Amino acid sequence: MDQIADLPASSVPAAFDRGHLYSPTLALTAHALDDRYIYDYRPGDLYEPMPASPTAPKEWSWWWRNIAAAPVPDFLGLRVGDHITIQHVTSVGPGEVIATERAGATVRYPLPESDLTTRTHAEMYVSRRNDAGHWYP
Repeated sequence: MDQIADLPASSVPAAFDRGHLYSPTLALTAHALDDRYIYDYRPGDLYEPMPASPTAPKEWSWWWRNIAAAPVPDFLGLRVGDHITIQHVTSVGPGEVIATERAGATVRYPLPESDLTTRTHAEMYVSRRNDAGHWYP
């Protein structure tokens, strides 16, 4: 299955696995030639794949702030201001990209009217796109 032509040019690496687009880690790119793990893989224009996150809390916190949350011009083709669809647990809705980082993008989406809150929007961190074109955590 050759989907490399469909992978977006991006500052972070891009990969497909069973129709889902995401940015692979160093551990996954080691299997780039093994179709059981990654069907196609394209290196990022600015960044290599991220190393795996540490498990100790202090090391993880440093890793998140300094590696995963590093601002990037785009995440898998998403740019600030793009309007996308996001996949919630059981529904799909609109969202607007408000930030892009090495590990994903922050998306603001509208909330339904409620007597319980005055909030009109919430934010969601997305890092993958499914085969229907919707983004999800």
